Amino acid sequence: MSTRKKSRNRRPVRSRRPRRAPDERVVVSISDPADLVASVPPLFGFTPEESLVVLGLHGPERSRRLGASLRIDLGHAPEDDAVLADAARERLAPTGPDAVVVLVVSAAPPGSDGRPPGAGLVDAVTDAFAGVRVPVIGATWTERIAAGAPWRCFERCDCSGTLPDPAGTRTAAETTALGRITYGSRDEMAASLAPDRGAGSRRRRDLVDDAHEAALLDRELAGSAAARRDLDAVRRAVAEVGAGTAPTEEEIARLAVALCDPRVRDICLGFAAGCDDTVDPAAAEELWRILVRAVPEPEVAEPATLLAFASLDHGGGATLTTALERAHRADPGHRLSGLLTTMLAAGQTPETARRMVERAVAETSRQLAG
Repeated sequence: MSTRKKSRNRRPVRSRRPRRAPDERVVVSISDPADLVASVPPLFGFTPEESLVVLGLHGPERSRRLGASLRIDLGHAPEDDAVLADAARERLAPTGPDAVVVLVVSAAPPGSDGRPPGAGLVDAVTDAFAGVRVPVIGATWTERIAAGAPWRCFERCDCSGTLPDPAGTRTAAETTALGRITYGSRDEMAASLAPDRGAGSRRRRDLVDDAHEAALLDRELAGSAAARRDLDAVRRAVAEVGAGTAPTEEEIARLAVALCDPRVRDICLGFAAGCDDTVDPAAAEELWRILVRAVPEPEVAEPATLLAFASLDHGGGATLTTALERAHRADPGHRLSGLLTTMLAAGQTPETARRMVERAVAETSRQLAG
């Protein structure tokens, strides 16, 4: 790949706030129900609407920590409650929570018994988790997650009030420091990763095919040296994105093909885990976002998986699931995205995935150095 030069036709990209070191984690103490509800958007990366949210908690009673969490669209009939509750239990129980907290976001009217909407669903979730000996230690309703929106507990008590501004919570401040973006809705977040107009164009496809042919010859002639050159080109692209410059169409094609080399891709996975001191993880994540929108199928599966892992490494949320879905659609047989999906379904922690990546990076680096 050739060294980049400045070009007038490049479009600027929005800069991101400096991100914390990869080994740092969000640590926020929350004891008030209103603060907990208002913290949900930055935790998930978007603001849930008409949703069941279940937060897994780990550790002893006086020092709980947040673990795996999920969000599910609400059902339209009472018989849906048991299905949603079972789905929540099957997803979270393998992660080993010591307790869970439930939130229902719904603008529906209260029930005939005076309880907030979704009371039957909360009861079903409580029963489902009781079956695996995990207590529901809190259940709250709000009509929407926004400043001034009303909230109430599902218990027959007077616990109620209005929500603070989600953007002003300590969780929002901490996740922003990690480089995460909070979108106004799941649709808005999904739109941010949708293919751009050029991704499916004949020109983009031809550029990628030409890049494949050039890379194939280079790898046959140069071996590991070709992979090292491709990796250097990705690092340069990350640096330029960090400086506010997006790649040209030709560079997009070359980067897409570079990431199709498992050796290059595996080392790029380590950018999020802090395995490369020369790379800014936030800028790398921004490059993956650009490529997810710009690269055609099936090659887009590679940057989509890199984006999924980068988001997993600092909390996951909707970006993780959307990126994995994009990878699966582009290449149903893609092994790495399938492995990551399997690990998540089995309740593996981000730390487990991170250790796996660190081992892969170390092994690949030894191969390329040989």
